[in-house]
Amino acid sequence: MKQRPLFLITLSLVLVLMTGVLTTYGQWVTRDERWPTRGPWLWAVYQELPQFYRELNGIDFGHAYLAETLLHTQDPQQVEQARLEVLDFIFSAPSVPPDEDMIAPTLTRMTWEAQKAFNWAHTLHRTVYDLYASDQVTDKESVLRKIFADYIAKPEAITSHRLDLHGKLWSFPESQSFRNKFRKFNVQIWSYHWLQAATYDVQLLGNAARQRELMPKLISHYHGYLKQPPVEWQFMPMMAEGAPKFAARFPEIAAVFDNLHMLHDNIDDILSRPDLYPTLEAKRAAILKILPIYLHRNHVPVDQYAAYHAPAEAEHAGMGRGGDMKDMGPRPPAAQEVLAGTASTSSGVKPDSGHPSH
Repeated sequence: MKQRPLFLITLSLVLVLMTGVLTTYGQWVTRDERWPTRGPWLWAVYQELPQFYRELNGIDFGHAYLAETLLHTQDPQQVEQARLEVLDFIFSAPSVPPDEDMIAPTLTRMTWEAQKAFNWAHTLHRTVYDLYASDQVTDKESVLRKIFADYIAKPEAITSHRLDLHGKLWSFPESQSFRNKFRKFNVQIWSYHWLQAATYDVQLLGNAARQRELMPKLISHYHGYLKQPPVEWQFMPMMAEGAPKFAARFPEIAAVFDNLHMLHDNIDDILSRPDLYPTLEAKRAAILKILPIYLHRNHVPVDQYAAYHAPAEAEHAGMGRGGDMKDMGPRPPAAQEVLAGTASTSSGVKPDSGHPSH
């Protein structure tokens, strides 16, 4: 049998590494990255809202570090130690976005398809922040609609249909496991989601200078949640709660972000149940069974998952099963409440006090 030249073997390996990833049980899947929609707004948060930019970097680390931790251990002490390590990283004010492939190598190789959906939705998050932090764009609404059209057209886009987050998508066998087993880490993740939501309503209040003036108060309140997790929360913060003005003005974008955050919860629940999913193959299969429900391409032009849409009254309320919110315990405040000084952390800790509780 004629052997291939070494340089051809090397070239083939390089091409594979550039275009694909080997899953945990030997199946190759296509791997690529997308660049955000180009425009003069790019990197505006980095330039205009550096403190918030650093918070986003900490949030990205926190999601990845949690998932990789749950893949390797369910020991409460080890998971709590991981939570504190995330807090240390967040409060170090990281100046650059973390490489999630390095932080969570097992997870990204196990389910690159889900990671691709996360990456694209997180890119939308940061692009919208950039747009509203930029003083170079005057007609922001028109540009935002173009950015969203570019986002939703991609196959990995999370759907803009409002899904039944409080109901069917939190009724799987593993649902609520992460919340119930690791309450502090869970509400720490939800605190990230609250900040991500509430920031949009702050950005609607004025130009970059005005946002720089207001954001420290919002971030201080968020740090209060990190220092003393609001364990009274029973369900993740919703866009319509943290950013009611933005959610009312751009309901499709708000739905994408709520769905994105629920997908994080679904995957954390799966990773928290090794009794149900004992192997990497079983975890991958469970994640890939849920992921298609969230992808916009599976809802248009033919809706394959209409049964997972939120009920009509919840669509109107903009909060999933809006009628069930009374059963969710204390809820997080809107950005305006924080800015007005009428909100407090659920734990009662002053937003600007102390250091993370160890």
